[in-house]
Amino acid sequence: MTALLRRRKPFLRARALVAVGLVSLVAGSVGLWGEIGFLSRVVQVDAEVVSVETLGASETFDLYRPTVRFSPTPGETIERAAAETYRPTEAGERLVVGFDPQNIDDVRLLDVRDRWLSPVWILLFAVVTLGVAVRRWRNPPQEPDDT
Repeated sequence: MTALLRRRKPFLRARALVAVGLVSLVAGSVGLWGEIGFLSRVVQVDAEVVSVETLGASETFDLYRPTVRFSPTPGETIERAAAETYRPTEAGERLVVGFDPQNIDDVRLLDVRDRWLSPVWILLFAVVTLGVAVRRWRNPPQEPDDT
């Protein structure tokens, strides 16, 4: 009967959860810091989508790489391929893009899903994982008495 009452050992021990949580925390922080750094030096302009290349059609989510036409300075018009995005776009669509004035080839759509979604999800995963690790550390599974 005591065999039925035994609690199973957890799949991941607290130390492993701490390691996974810390790696996720670092990865999410680096991703968030990179986006904040880009937004601190970005120039926002209106752009027109010239063409769109669909990437990764066999994956869970399609990625898109739009080529946009915009004016970095008055009187100048250029076309550049923007960074990959989850946002479906169509030729002729008008939207806001950001570009780095020091590197005109670094053009990104200023869409919340592309800039913030991944780092925020990774940070949330890290917080939950570390919370579970702390709970397991404070309340380790107890071995039943064989009496």
